[in-house]
Amino acid sequence: MLLQSLLVAAALAGSGAQRSESSTRGHEARPDARDEAAWLLGMVLAGEPRIAAVQRAAEARAAPSREEADGWQRRSRLSALLPKLGAQLRHDERSYRVVGLTSGAEVDYLRSMPGDTLTVRLDFDLPALVFGRQELQAVAAAQNAEARRRAAVERATKLYYERLRLRLTLLSSPPEEPDARAAMEIDLEAVTAELHALTGLYGGLT
Repeated sequence: MLLQSLLVAAALAGSGAQRSESSTRGHEARPDARDEAAWLLGMVLAGEPRIAAVQRAAEARAAPSREEADGWQRRSRLSALLPKLGAQLRHDERSYRVVGLTSGAEVDYLRSMPGDTLTVRLDFDLPALVFGRQELQAVAAAQNAEARRRAAVERATKLYYERLRLRLTLLSSPPEEPDARAAMEIDLEAVTAELHALTGLYGGLT
C-alpha cells in the first residue's frame, strides 16, 4: 500500500508540473525527482507479487489454517461422544464324572460341557463433553500453529522489502567495484531463495 501511494503521489506531482510558473518556481526540481522515484519504483515492482499474497503464502506454508486449527478443539470435545469398544471372549472347559449303579448296572462315565462367552462393552467419557484433557492439547496445538504463522509472516515481510531495497540499489546506484556488486547480487539471490522457501512464489524471479 505504501509503494502504491508513492506511485499515485508521483503521478499527481507530474500533472502538477503544468501549473503556472509563479506557483512552481521554487520547486522546479521536485516534480522531476518524483517522476524518477515513480519510474524506479515501477521498475523495482515489475513482476513482484503483492505483499498480501506473499504474507498469505507464508502463512499457508508455515502451519495449518486458522479454520482447521479451530476445528481441532471442536473435534476434541465431540470425540467424547464416540464410545470405546471393548470385547472379551471367554472359553470354559467344564466336565464332571458320574460313578454309580443304575438298575443293577455299574455306571462310570465322564461328561464334558465346554462353553464360550462373548462380552462386548461400550464406554462413554461424558465429562469430556464439558472439558477434557484433549481439549487442552488442541488449544496448545492451535496456539503453536498461530505462532508459526505469525513468525513466517514477519520474516516474509522483512525479506520482501529487503529484496526491493537491494533491487532498487542495483538499479539506481550499483556499487562501482565489481566485487561489491557481486556481493550485493549474492545477497539478493539469498533473500530471494529464502522468500521462495517461505512462500513458493519466487521460483522464476531473480
